[in-house]
Amino acid sequence: MNDSKKANGLTEITPEDHVNNAHRFLKEYLSKFESAKRGGIHDFIEISLANMVNAAIANIDIYLQDGHKQVSATEVTHIVTDSFQGVLDNMKRNLEHMKQVNFR
Repeated sequence: MNDSKKANGLTEITPEDHVNNAHRFLKEYLSKFESAKRGGIHDFIEISLANMVNAAIANIDIYLQDGHKQVSATEVTHIVTDSFQGVLDNMKRNLEHMKQVNFR
């Protein structure tokens, strides 16, 4: 992301710029593989990201079902990171059973 937007020409970007840059980067990255054959590393990355987002959303929904009216940003951030870590831990366990593959 060398061409990331810099806020007001400064060396630091705003949080909103950072989010927009991340969103643009992911959209551009994923669009590169629209015509790629299924089963490549790009699919692994895409599915992994989707699983992490889905897990985080599901766990936040569970947290909010308890009737929380005021939500701690720290608590929600912990839920998200724990959700991501759970997906990553499962991925690592699955990697132990993978065999060698050949790149084309």
